[in-house]
Amino acid sequence: MEEKESIDKMRRLLLSAFACDPTKGSEPGNGWNWAIGLANKGFEVHCITREVSRKGIESKQKPVNLHFHYLQLPIGLEKLYSASQPTMYLYYIIWQWYAYKMALRLHKQIKFEIAHHVTWGSLQMGSFMYKLNVPFIFGPAGGGQVAPAAFKKYFREHWNAEEKRETVTRFMLKYNPACKKMLQKASVVLVSNRDTLEMAEENGARNVRFTLDAALPTSFFPEQQTIKRTENEQLKLLWVGRFMPRKGILLLLDVMKELESYAGITLTVIGDGEMKEVFLDKLKEYKLESKVFWKGKVPFEGVRQYYADHDVFFYTSLRDSCPAQLIEAMAFGMPVVTLNLHGQALIVDDSRGFRVLCETPEAAIRNLKEAILTLYTYPALLRSMSIAAYNFAGQQKWEKKINNIVEQYYPIK
Repeated sequence: MEEKESIDKMRRLLLSAFACDPTKGSEPGNGWNWAIGLANKGFEVHCITREVSRKGIESKQKPVNLHFHYLQLPIGLEKLYSASQPTMYLYYIIWQWYAYKMALRLHKQIKFEIAHHVTWGSLQMGSFMYKLNVPFIFGPAGGGQVAPAAFKKYFREHWNAEEKRETVTRFMLKYNPACKKMLQKASVVLVSNRDTLEMAEENGARNVRFTLDAALPTSFFPEQQTIKRTENEQLKLLWVGRFMPRKGILLLLDVMKELESYAGITLTVIGDGEMKEVFLDKLKEYKLESKVFWKGKVPFEGVRQYYADHDVFFYTSLRDSCPAQLIEAMAFGMPVVTLNLHGQALIVDDSRGFRVLCETPEAAIRNLKEAILTLYTYPALLRSMSIAAYNFAGQQKWEKKINNIVEQYYPIK
C-alpha cells in the first residue's frame, strides 16, 4: 500500500523511444538508458516503443514505476521498415503518428506532466508528442551533419545516396509536420553538435541547447582505471563501427598504407556491413594483412576487451552526430585520433586526443598519420592523454547526464 501511494506521488512522464532495447548498443541502448534512468530518478515513466523491442526489454528487471507500451503498425505497414531507406523514413513518421495517438489515449487516463522524445535522435524526423500540450523536450538529437564532398570517393557508388539524404533532409525540414511545428512548440530542443544547433535555429526552434547524446552506464567502465602506455615500441590502434559508407573505412586504410614502414604500429578493426567486401579488397590490394586485423562483428559486451587491450582509438567517420564509440574507448583510457568534423570534434579536445584538419583527403591522411606517429614517438603524451580521456568519460555517465538534463530543462513542479 505504501509503495502504491509513493508511486501516486511521482511525476508522470511520457517517454517516446522508437528505439529501445537493453540488449543492444547505439540508439536502442540509448532509449533503454533514458527509460531506466528517468525511472530511477523518481518519475513514473510510461515509455512507448516498438513491438520488436519487447523481447529484449522483458528479459530485464525493471522498477515498478517504469511501464512500457509496445506499438506495432497495422498489418502490411511493418514491411516498410526494411524495404528501403525511403520507406524506412516513411515507416518512422507513420509510427510516430500512431505513437502520438497511443500517447493521447494514455494521457486521458494518466494525465502526463511532461513528454520527452529521445529516440530516434534525428532533428528532421521530429516527433508529434508536442501535440499533447504538456511541456515537451526533444532530444538530444543530431541530423545537421553533412559529409564533406571532397571525400566522396570514399563513399564509392554510395555518394548519390548521400546526396539524396541531404535532399530528403531539406524536404523533411520544410514539410514534415512532426519537425517544423515541433521545433516551434518544444519547450527545449537538445542537440548534440553545432551543425544541428544551427539547423534547429534556422528552422524556427525557439529554445535550443547543446548536450552530447552519448553516455555510458557505470557498469561499462573497467574495475580499475586503465592508463595506456607504449611497450616494446608497439602502438595498437583500434577502430570500431558499422561498415557504412559514411564511416570512412577506406580512409582508414589509406592512412595505414602510409604507416606501412612502422612495424610496431598495428590496427584492429571491429565491424561489419555493406562496405565489408570493398574494405577487404582494398586491404588485400594494399598488402596490409600483417598490419591490419579485421575481426568482424563482435557482441556489444565483447568490444570491452578490445578497448582494454589496445592503446589508441582511431576513428575516421565522415558524418556522425555524436559517436558513442569514442566515449566507450575513453572509458578504457584510450586517446582518440579523428577528424575535426561534427560530433567527434566536440568529444575530442587537445588534452585527450587529436582532431585533425581535413579540407582534402590528402591533408586528412597526412595529418592523421602525423597524429599517430606523435603518440607512437612520445609515450609521456600518450599517458597524459589517456588519463584525460578516462576523466572525461567519467563525466559522461548516464546518471549524471540525466540528472543534469532534468535539473536544467524539466519544468519545476
